[in-house]
Amino acid sequence: FSVKMSHKSGAQKRKNQREKEQRESLLLQKICCSSLIVKLVKGLEVKYSFLPFYISFPLDDADDSELQGDESHPGTSSGADDSESHDAEPVLTPKPPASAIIPASYTSTDPGCWGEMTEDAVEYWFAKGPIQCQNREADFSGSEQQYKHQKRSFSKSLFTRKLVNGEFVPRDWLLYSPSRGCVFCFVCLVFGKKENASKFSSCGFSDWKHAGERVVEHENSDVHRQCILIWINRKSEKGQVDFGLRQQFEVESQYWTKVLNRVVATVKFISERGLAFRGDTERFGSPSNGNYLGCLELISEFDPFLKEHIARFGNAGSGNPSYLSSKTCDEFVQLMGEQVLSEIINRIKIAKYFSISVDSTPDLSHTDQLTFIMRCVSPTGSIEERFVTFLPLTSHTGESIANSILLVLSDLGIDISNCRGQCYDNASNMSGSYKGVQSRIRSINPLAEWVPCAAHTLNLVGVNTVNCCLQTEEFFTFVQTLFNFCSSSTKRWQFVLSSMDANESKRIQTLKTLSGTRWCAHAQATNALCLNYDNIHNALLKIAEDVNQNMSTRNEAQVLYRQMEKMETAFLCSLWNTILLRIQRTNTKLQGADLDLSTAVDMVASLRHFIAGLRDEFDRFESTAKALSPSVSDTYKADKDQFRCRKKRPDETPGEDVTIAMTGRQKFAVNVFNVVIDKLVAELDWRYEAYNALKHSFGFLNKIHLLTSQELRSAAALLQKKYPSDIQEDFADEIVQFKEFIMNKDCTSSVKDMLQLMKETDLSSVFPNMDIAFRVYLTLPVSNCSGERSFSKLGLIKNKLRSSIGQEKLNHLTIMSLESDIVRSLDFSALIKDFARRKARRKTF
Repeated sequence: FSVKMSHKSGAQKRKNQREKEQRESLLLQKICCSSLIVKLVKGLEVKYSFLPFYISFPLDDADDSELQGDESHPGTSSGADDSESHDAEPVLTPKPPASAIIPASYTSTDPGCWGEMTEDAVEYWFAKGPIQCQNREADFSGSEQQYKHQKRSFSKSLFTRKLVNGEFVPRDWLLYSPSRGCVFCFVCLVFGKKENASKFSSCGFSDWKHAGERVVEHENSDVHRQCILIWINRKSEKGQVDFGLRQQFEVESQYWTKVLNRVVATVKFISERGLAFRGDTERFGSPSNGNYLGCLELISEFDPFLKEHIARFGNAGSGNPSYLSSKTCDEFVQLMGEQVLSEIINRIKIAKYFSISVDSTPDLSHTDQLTFIMRCVSPTGSIEERFVTFLPLTSHTGESIANSILLVLSDLGIDISNCRGQCYDNASNMSGSYKGVQSRIRSINPLAEWVPCAAHTLNLVGVNTVNCCLQTEEFFTFVQTLFNFCSSSTKRWQFVLSSMDANESKRIQTLKTLSGTRWCAHAQATNALCLNYDNIHNALLKIAEDVNQNMSTRNEAQVLYRQMEKMETAFLCSLWNTILLRIQRTNTKLQGADLDLSTAVDMVASLRHFIAGLRDEFDRFESTAKALSPSVSDTYKADKDQFRCRKKRPDETPGEDVTIAMTGRQKFAVNVFNVVIDKLVAELDWRYEAYNALKHSFGFLNKIHLLTSQELRSAAALLQKKYPSDIQEDFADEIVQFKEFIMNKDCTSSVKDMLQLMKETDLSSVFPNMDIAFRVYLTLPVSNCSGERSFSKLGLIKNKLRSSIGQEKLNHLTIMSLESDIVRSLDFSALIKDFARRKARRKTF
């Protein structure tokens, strides 16, 4: 075979030679230009804005021994495989716009913009640390480098070092610069010396082909480790120049903190009990220095530190701070009171739904104090009623009180739209349908149901019944007169007391006075009289026959003795003792803060049925009255009165006289006994009619296990319609499923128990509408007795010895005393720092 050889012509060879020379000339120009740019950029002296491009070219291993490595390291990324890195042509890349050039600033989070590290820059980043300038989440596209036929860029995996055993350790010292597209070493850049500078601490490292090996080599180098040690030493206190001053500062701060910890504990102890703080003097060692200094003296008996402090600074006088003075005490009362109030408000906001209760009373300085109580359900399902504040009241109109309520809620940052109930007494300015407080609040939030105070309503039932007939008024007048007669003389009191017998608890139940506001006082007075009726009767007889007594005393005792002989007095004593005992125990239960509305209504209904059943037990009460004392008469007063025959008129038709003459027993039964029973029943029916609507809406929640599925769906639909913004339309399905869930549980009769079961088993997400319905229901108040308790605390704190106490301090002391459970649960150690920040102090904390 033959092979045909092809040869180039002379013209073609000359053409190829010319093209080769042109390429070599162009390449030489590019290399010279790029060398100039590299020198200028490295020196950070000149920026050539006229150059239309940047030049990047392959790095030679011989030029920089630090840029060696394996191209397959996971810390780099490439667009294609490349086995050669030498003799590659430089690549032209477009120059970034002028806006991409960031001016030097050591406060920037980009390490490429720090410039020369001054002492201010070193201190700044020593305090900040490397985490804020690592730029882990930055865009790494700016780090892209062209290596002949492939591209490589920075990889986020370089921020983590993989150990031999497979564990990963973060490289907190490695920083990425978005503006330069390279990485720096934090410790070498901040604490390194110029003579030991490397690319990690000067211009930045960007050889991504050998990044894995070079980073490992750098972190194992002596220079890097030395910078790490410098960083660690500077972070430690001993490595700082002002270590001695700092240590002295810390010792002094700990000393005064220990002093204030004891002050806080003392203020906490006294405030919980509502005691006075100051005495006549403010000197240690004086018996009249008050509870505050007295408690500190008592603690110092067992605390050598406080004992030494009191000895050094206790009575040093003004200008020598001891932080044991009354001013320090008042500041901590304010700080602690504010923290307790903040905790209460946070709990109310977490609960979301709340109800309000207000009432007013005058204090010793003749200022009307309006108490503000809020009720909510805690995250654990328990009911809480919390005191919030006292407000000085200048007007008792419904508009003024309503504006005060709205002002308090606004100042506390609580939304009135989440209010679901309001409870006041039955005064017209509070309960009025048009201008009362409840109507004004409901005009703003129609879902704020008004609930009359159940305990106050029950008191009104008794008060109105007492005035229903003359005999009952005379009986309670006799009870008060008997107490006044015995208590007006200590000798008579001791004489009557010595004649009494002990009760079942082996205690003598003394005579009690009546009260116009506390109906339980009537029950206590009647019960004391009933238990010792015969003994008191005999004691009055002895006083009446005692010739050593003056005539007015003997005559008064004789009148009381004859009054107790009457059947009517003994009968009413037995009747009212039975009725008032039931009313008192029911009223005591109604005053509980954790009572729900349906249970309260059921209790009052049971009381109503009990009293109505007494109408047929006249004979039993009569027998009980006769058993009180052998001297009680068997006849009634009407039996001794002369019977008056009605005079016939001349124009009357002669006939049989149909007038029936009743005995004294019958008259008393008809005109007194039946009237009292009927009046009590009628008052209970009328005054508790306001609770029927609420019971109709929420009553089914207490008997879920007793109702059918259809009945539950109907009741749930009505409740959802009433609260469309709170309860969703699938509430009916939830309650049917919830019924099946609780059938085998032991909490089927109490809403509170069912809600707590949901909280304990974390079922609020399964039955969210049931959770809301339970919380709204339990939020509805039953009584405003918590406000009455705040009045008792008001009288204890603002007494005759502290009648000039300020309003703000009064609120702080009251809230710490009433909400002592919150006071004990809070940690007041942080208050010392707040105390130091309030104003300039002579000592440090």
